[in-house]
Amino acid sequence: MRVLLLILFCCGPLCARTIDFVNLGVPEHRAARIQSQIEPAFEHVQAKTGLVDNREVFVTIVASGRRFAEIAAADGVSMNAESVLGYAVPSRRRLVLNFAAMDERNLEPLGVLRHEIAHLVMGELPVDRPLWFEEGLANYIEGIAYNALIEAAGAPPVGADIESLDDLSAALRDDRAGEAYPESRRVIELMVQTWGREKLTKLLHLLADGDADFAACFRQATGAELSELESRWLKQRREQSGGRLVAWLGANWSWLLFAGAGVLLVAGVTLRRRRARRQIDQWEEQEKYFPSDPAWSYTQPDEGYSPEDDEDDLQPR
Repeated sequence: MRVLLLILFCCGPLCARTIDFVNLGVPEHRAARIQSQIEPAFEHVQAKTGLVDNREVFVTIVASGRRFAEIAAADGVSMNAESVLGYAVPSRRRLVLNFAAMDERNLEPLGVLRHEIAHLVMGELPVDRPLWFEEGLANYIEGIAYNALIEAAGAPPVGADIESLDDLSAALRDDRAGEAYPESRRVIELMVQTWGREKLTKLLHLLADGDADFAACFRQATGAELSELESRWLKQRREQSGGRLVAWLGANWSWLLFAGAGVLLVAGVTLRRRRARRQIDQWEEQEKYFPSDPAWSYTQPDEGYSPEDDEDDLQPR
């Protein structure tokens, strides 16, 4: 028994994950905190998905949005990167996190770390996944309620321009992304609610086996077609559209009030200027026909006039 414990003690460090960590400008206390969370984040992803990942990882954290964009361009990541929270390159086991964007949106870095590690782990799956599933699962895995609230408050109210799961994947890469990202998480949450979390784990293991395409793996894991998930999600989306609009208005009432006051102020100033312009035009029009200073008011008095004449007029008679 002692020999076995000794072997485990000696071999433990050899089995530990290799983490290459690079800090570009982030304060040391924040860098130390995120570095200490890397291994727990892998454990969190494994607990949520059942997928085991013990390989090395290269993590870079960046304080400047511009520097992050330069690194993304060098890595071949095509995006408007300065506002992106982070990205993963599974083929290179690489994660890059943008602390400037996180601070701007007031997000907890641990959630972003978990999100990108989820992409890293899913990147090892041999079966192609729809983008809505990839992003939805990464959002679901984050598990940071504060981040979810911030994102929900900033997202626009639910609209009617996302019409299918395929369209949801397309929306994640166009100007509808603000609504599409939380919506992709809701699809995964609906799947777990409908068929159970163990079915999601089974689906991921089937994807890891690589014996069938995504639709077939979904059917085998849940016993249902993807079209059933899609119809349930669209029905839920229609039913919750009013409630989400109210929630969005409630979360953003102060900004809406401020914007409304600004619009009223600009409208008031504009109307007042127009009213003043109309009044001036009216006065100018009247001046043409009824001058306030007619020419006769400037006529010189007769030469025979003198101030004494007025005094004579005032004498009692």
